[in-house]
Amino acid sequence: MTSKENKEIVRHIYEEVSKGNHQAFIDAVTEDFTFTLIGTTPFSGTFKGVQEMFEKSMGPVMSALETQPRLVVDRIIADGDYVVVIDHGEGGVTKKGENYNNTYCNVIRLQDGKIAEITEYCDTALVNLLLHKD
Repeated sequence: MTSKENKEIVRHIYEEVSKGNHQAFIDAVTEDFTFTLIGTTPFSGTFKGVQEMFEKSMGPVMSALETQPRLVVDRIIADGDYVVVIDHGEGGVTKKGENYNNTYCNVIRLQDGKIAEITEYCDTALVNLLLHKD
């Protein structure tokens, strides 16, 4: 697939997820999908498959939040099978009532039109400060 096609696939997935359609993401990943959250947060690591990603990383993050942030895409850059999404959250609130609006850079590798790998870079100090369980 071309850079332009891959960019549009990722843009569409982000649009759907921002509407609350998480199934669009689940349907868009390969069988051997991996997700890596960088850093040393309790949610960091490399996870194999959507289920492990949700169980060990994204699920615990979401459960620490009272209100999920809406992801806003600032820029999408594509080069071949790689698409980089720079985005930020808006409206996120922790269970402690603190605003949680992180910034992100996701490096996404596509394979035959599906997401094979995501490496997420974010403000891990903010994650540790606001989402780490006491």
